[in-house]
Amino acid sequence: MGKADRKKPRASHARQDATAERSDRRAVILEAVLELLASRGLEGVTHRAVDEAAGLPQGSTTYYFPKKSALLVAAADHLAALLEKECDELQVGFAERAARQGLDAAVAYVADELVRYADDTRHLFLARVELTMAAARREDLAGVGERLTAAARRPIAFFVKLISHGRADAPIETCAGLIDGITLMYAIGQGPKPTTEQVSSVLRAVL
Repeated sequence: MGKADRKKPRASHARQDATAERSDRRAVILEAVLELLASRGLEGVTHRAVDEAAGLPQGSTTYYFPKKSALLVAAADHLAALLEKECDELQVGFAERAARQGLDAAVAYVADELVRYADDTRHLFLARVELTMAAARREDLAGVGERLTAAARRPIAFFVKLISHGRADAPIETCAGLIDGITLMYAIGQGPKPTTEQVSSVLRAVL
């Protein structure tokens, strides 16, 4: 094997490491944006503030996202992906409990998890509100609000559809909107903490 051949794997690994580092740094930046949106609002999201919150050298955020609009759109996509991931985890837990303990136990599990999620990820709810409000006023963020709402309601709609056995007349959107509204109002401090009983009653309304 020649010297050129021996160098190829090293160069390939170096490129892979560089790509992974860029991906990790982007994720750190976007997580910092979500935290800033929750704690300071839209006006608090500046490139300098994101660098500081992410613990990165100044100029890092500007390197990846020269414009604030691009930064906010990327943060919205990141947030939507987080909400989708939660949906996937809930589906697995629901299926396991439904198989072992029956539908009632599975419904109670989903209700518990949705209530817990409202507590554990309050900053994500607040970031969603900030991005949705901004999207209603800014053309460069068009579609962001709808995308985030769809991502947040997807797990609820999934379970309502599953519980109703796919009935065409099941009020899927209504139930998803009710539960989403209850948790959202709690997250922004405008309503009481939702209870497992409340969420379960909405889910069971379609049984």
